[in-house]
Amino acid sequence: MSNLDTSAGSESDQFTDFIDCELCVIGSGVCGLNALHSASCYLSPTDRVVLVDAHEAPGGMWQDTYDFVRLHQPHPMFTVGDIPWKKRMPAPHLASKAEVKDQFAHCLNVMSTRVTLQPLFEHRYISHREVTTPNGDQVEIEIKPVSGNKPRLVRAKRLIKAIGYDVQSTVGLQLSSLQVHSVSPNQLAYYSHEMTASKAPVYIVGGGKTAMDTVLDLGKRMPGRDIHMLVGAGVMFADRSKFYKMGWDRWFGGIVAFEWLLDMALRFTGQNVDEMNRYRLEKYGIALTDKPAQFLFGVLSPEEMAAVRTGIREVVEDYLQDVVDTPTGPQIVLRQGKKVPIPTGSWIVNCSGYLGRKRVQTEPYVSASGNVLSINLSSMALFLSSFAGYYLTHLMYRNQLLTVPLYATDMTELGEINKPAFGPIAEVMAVLNVLLLMKALPTKIFNECQLDFNRWYPLPRRLPILLRFMLNNDRYASHCRKALDQFAADQKIRIGVLPHVGERAALRVG
Repeated sequence: MSNLDTSAGSESDQFTDFIDCELCVIGSGVCGLNALHSASCYLSPTDRVVLVDAHEAPGGMWQDTYDFVRLHQPHPMFTVGDIPWKKRMPAPHLASKAEVKDQFAHCLNVMSTRVTLQPLFEHRYISHREVTTPNGDQVEIEIKPVSGNKPRLVRAKRLIKAIGYDVQSTVGLQLSSLQVHSVSPNQLAYYSHEMTASKAPVYIVGGGKTAMDTVLDLGKRMPGRDIHMLVGAGVMFADRSKFYKMGWDRWFGGIVAFEWLLDMALRFTGQNVDEMNRYRLEKYGIALTDKPAQFLFGVLSPEEMAAVRTGIREVVEDYLQDVVDTPTGPQIVLRQGKKVPIPTGSWIVNCSGYLGRKRVQTEPYVSASGNVLSINLSSMALFLSSFAGYYLTHLMYRNQLLTVPLYATDMTELGEINKPAFGPIAEVMAVLNVLLLMKALPTKIFNECQLDFNRWYPLPRRLPILLRFMLNNDRYASHCRKALDQFAADQKIRIGVLPHVGERAALRVG
């Protein structure tokens, strides 16, 4: 957190204007919009809320991502709070980029009727500080227009920094070779006539959802193209056919999300990451390779995987280090030392992962005052930022952010120290923190959350697992804490309750 420098000149000289409000939300992606929705449950129509985003419209990463992206999951559960989709589509439909952007715009319009909303698009967050004034505690937030130089000052009672995973658009990799094309699905060169007309092979770098989407897109636009994938350690996905059954199978079959999470959480000891990943792949997952080391919560169907397998020539289980020019032509250099000659004019498409690509300044998810909620990679309590925006904002407005002992971790640090552990740790933390939320929040808040993956199934189908969570809350929570503490001790990584939250939680219990 940075302080505003007011030492030189008056404040009126430093800022173009001052905006006073009840709440300032930074970010209008799925995280920020869900935070705004939850806050609107406690605010009145006359309360001013300032929404700041660098884009020209709501949507966050959906404003920047590649054109052929689609939702991983059926669209009804990717929304804001309790706002249903405006566009009527079959429930299993995987919404497109345009459809998601339209839904976010609709949700923002709905919420503008609940509070006095002041959107400040094409503005960037610069810094903030907490101050005490004669009128009470405030948060001063410095923002700046994307195309301007002089900052503006927002003064709010509360601040929510809904940064989430801060997804950045990929660009072509910086390679040594001058004889290949380096692009990403986000760049115009990927869609160019030059690439479409070329007969040179395509090398996709990455094995996650972006890579899978790209193979499927190339198969439609350039059938028969010579495609290779460099997938690193490999990525597994949740098998959509197991989690999202149709027809009568919704009543008698399929896997309810809480069943999967609880099964994984109760198996984790803190020392069996590899065993957990093997078990998940066998029971819940699907993968292009036999022993994928990573699970990042992507979802894929067997039909999509079959199409990917059909569309590629080879899968290389290694990481791209560089492409270099030699007297005989360009060569791919792999991390393990192997060098592979490739044709001149080959296309290298960067589909590498976006999670944790850059380290962010460490900031706790809640400040010591409880007036600043920051949803960011350095202090993640709920691995899906949409859920974090929804539930943590409810805790904030119920003055419980400092008294509910949620576990949090630095997701970037976790990926650097033990990338295969990302899936198991996120699963166990999700179960533990949901158990804590179930104790802290009214049932009504859960019932109104349309994000809930369990909602794919009718209530009689999901009721038994919900009852297990409620009846065994303390026992399950104790197991999760023990496993996470064991992993943190062994790996020397920060996982646990924030010190200032732990102190308040202990006082509440006492």
